[in-house]
Amino acid sequence: MSSRADATAALVAKQVQEHAPTWFVMWSPWRRRFDAWECSAPDRCRTVHGRTATELWNRMRQVDLDLRRTLLRDAAPPAPGEAGHPGPPDPVAPGHVPGPRGRLPSRQEHVPGPPSPTEAPSAEERT
Repeated sequence: MSSRADATAALVAKQVQEHAPTWFVMWSPWRRRFDAWECSAPDRCRTVHGRTATELWNRMRQVDLDLRRTLLRDAAPPAPGEAGHPGPPDPVAPGHVPGPRGRLPSRQEHVPGPPSPTEAPSAEERT
């Protein structure tokens, strides 16, 4: 390849890089191929290469799919009985009713009390 072809290939690598932000993409003039490293997490970095940009792109997409499948499998909650799975909640002591969640302690709710003796009974109450 000429230096002009190498410059064009380097431009193509830059364009691929722009469309795949979690990848580092470059043209290797010595190897005459595109190289790409998946860089979203160091513990799972993958390397792919291709003679053409299309070949490289297809391999990058395959690695992305494989990594997503791995992440989904690893993120699945453990089955009941496996280590790390929380057991059932502790029983509540008899006579102890836990308070409702999400209510602020400073917020007082008005609970209507019994009617005062000075109030006149309603028509429903008289019958």
